[in-house]
Amino acid sequence: MTVRRAIPADTPALRAMMAGSNGYERAEARAMIVAFAGGWSVPDDGHEVWVAEDDGAVAGFYALIPHGADQELDLFFTANDSQGTGLGRRLLEHMAARARALGATRVVISSNPEAAGFYRRMGAVDIGVSPPGDGISWERPKFELYL
Repeated sequence: MTVRRAIPADTPALRAMMAGSNGYERAEARAMIVAFAGGWSVPDDGHEVWVAEDDGAVAGFYALIPHGADQELDLFFTANDSQGTGLGRRLLEHMAARARALGATRVVISSNPEAAGFYRRMGAVDIGVSPPGDGISWERPKFELYL
């Protein structure tokens, strides 16, 4: 696996990964992620998006948004066929190293409920819930990952 900074040309592949994610099986969740993905693009500035490639194919990605001294993990996706292979752990380790390099001591995560167990296994600590908003009509587990 190699990890590189995303470029605008990655947008279609990353949109497709989000829209097809098996972490959004409920009809309401599927509709939300498909709508979100359709309007999302790799940003020119403001925050960073990093892409994991395996044999030249996009296998996952994440986005970091600065919040003062902290970073927020905004998106974290792995290809459905890469789940359970250790890719998620390696990508999260990359994210933590990148957040440290940016001067953060913690990363805040508002998780898809179906991914909460993954973040707990990776060492994230529950700190509450993120309320509905931004097109999401359900509460999401909120975590912090100390670096």
